[in-house]
Amino acid sequence: MIKFGGLKSFLSSSRFFYILLFTITSAAGVLFVIHTKQAQDEEMRNNLITYARTIEKSIDWQPFAKTLNTDPDLIKVKDLVELNSKLNSACRVNVDCHFIYLLYLDKTQSKKQVRFLLDASPQPPSEISKLAEIFTEASDELKRVMKIRVPIVEGPVTDHWGTWISARVPVSVTVKTPNFVMLNVDVAAKGWNQRLLSKTLFPALLTLFFLLILTGLILRNEYVENLLKQLFESTTVLSELAYYDALTGLPNRRLLDDRAAQAFKAAKRSKHMVAIMFLDLDYFKAVNDDYGHEVGDQLLVSVAGRLKELLRTDDTVARIGGDEFVILLPKVDDEQQATVAAEKIIKALTKPFEVEGKMLEIGGSLGVAIYSKSGATPANLLKCADEAMYSAKRLGRNMFVVYADDILTSSEI
Repeated sequence: MIKFGGLKSFLSSSRFFYILLFTITSAAGVLFVIHTKQAQDEEMRNNLITYARTIEKSIDWQPFAKTLNTDPDLIKVKDLVELNSKLNSACRVNVDCHFIYLLYLDKTQSKKQVRFLLDASPQPPSEISKLAEIFTEASDELKRVMKIRVPIVEGPVTDHWGTWISARVPVSVTVKTPNFVMLNVDVAAKGWNQRLLSKTLFPALLTLFFLLILTGLILRNEYVENLLKQLFESTTVLSELAYYDALTGLPNRRLLDDRAAQAFKAAKRSKHMVAIMFLDLDYFKAVNDDYGHEVGDQLLVSVAGRLKELLRTDDTVARIGGDEFVILLPKVDDEQQATVAAEKIIKALTKPFEVEGKMLEIGGSLGVAIYSKSGATPANLLKCADEAMYSAKRLGRNMFVVYADDILTSSEI
């Protein structure tokens, strides 16, 4: 028979391992994706600062740098026009660049304000911020950075134009001037997020790939376990069909022979006796004739249940056909122990059976044979018990007879 318990234990441990691996892979995958996204975001921020610095270094700030030390309002318009052209040209080099402008921190006001120096964005004149116009969307972070005068990438920041990532770098010639100027380059957050997504897609797909493999292994494990369970159940059913009586659930002749052989081997080692009893019900045919086979079958089931209640756990009650039963006592100390059991059986069968509302009275003829005293093999011992049972029938039924070589000892209840 299949050792299903060991296989089930192995499959259960495999399932636990796969589930644990699935959990670890999921956690590692999430961390991998987060790390990749953060690393890519940091790299893109550094690249954006580098791009803004490149623009800052490519511009000649000298024409109005000195003027900033006194008053930005004194900067010449032609200088701003020329600067606007240069900034626009620099911005067009990068397709991601949407807005480029200059801000300065006005220290002449009691409340230091962030103001526009130049809005070089390609927008209609009505939409372009004018010189000295207050930058109303300046965040606290921007105000702080303009005070300490360091580069930063801020965002996503939302204004009336949309959501942006902003690179802000100092204009080098103004770092130590009273009116500090910062160059700002804005890129759309949507494009920024799309690039982040494209970079994190590979680790996400890789994680998903491994999770799908693990899911397949878990499902396959479940499938194999279900197949083995079905096979085990089928094997159990076949075993029951092969070794047990379908009507009463008692062992059949095949299982009886196997247990008798084991009992003989044990008896040879321990010097104990083995007793076999052959039981044939009395007047059972009359029950079938008077009430039908369905009632007869239910009577057999009741007889089987009553016999099992009388015997020990190690004893075997088998139905070998029709109304014939065999009782195997694998370990008896002497003949008297066997006859006591036989008396109990005969007495139990004389009590009426209630079947489908009918009180049925039958009896039993029982033959007893004891190993070491009768047949030398299980088959011979069963044959001796059968002969003793027929002797009980001839002597008047409802009794047991003990087979003793050429002497048949009878006992009537």
